[in-house]
Amino acid sequence: MSLDRPTFPMVRLRESYDAEQVDRTVDMVLENLALPQPRIGRGDIEGLRFTPVRRGGYDMTAVDDWLDEVVAELDRRTGVQPPPEAPTTPAAPAASVSPSVIVDLDSPRPEQDSELVRLLVQIAVVAVVVALLYVSFA
Repeated sequence: MSLDRPTFPMVRLRESYDAEQVDRTVDMVLENLALPQPRIGRGDIEGLRFTPVRRGGYDMTAVDDWLDEVVAELDRRTGVQPPPEAPTTPAAPAASVSPSVIVDLDSPRPEQDSELVRLLVQIAVVAVVVALLYVSFA
């Protein structure tokens, strides 16, 4: 498996994976694969969950295929035989414990919330200033 950074197609009009989360995960996975003894394993990769988005995300199939390649590479390095193909059934919910090497990517980022609040406050201040100017010059 090449340790080069993958490029994933962007999706605009259908559900996709959050690009920032995928990029951070790819960085962590590649850093771990570069180690003589990776600190991640099959379960860590299979337990990853990304936030689905509707605009500007990565194609889910392309990301999932790359993660399958990572699992195969980890299995190859450790000499583990991949489990036999199981019949297609709905996946069980992932464990609530996230591996220490990979951060929980499903949690909302607090900086997004604070940016939204700051923007709303700025809009409110501008609206009040415009209203006061209108009243004072009317």
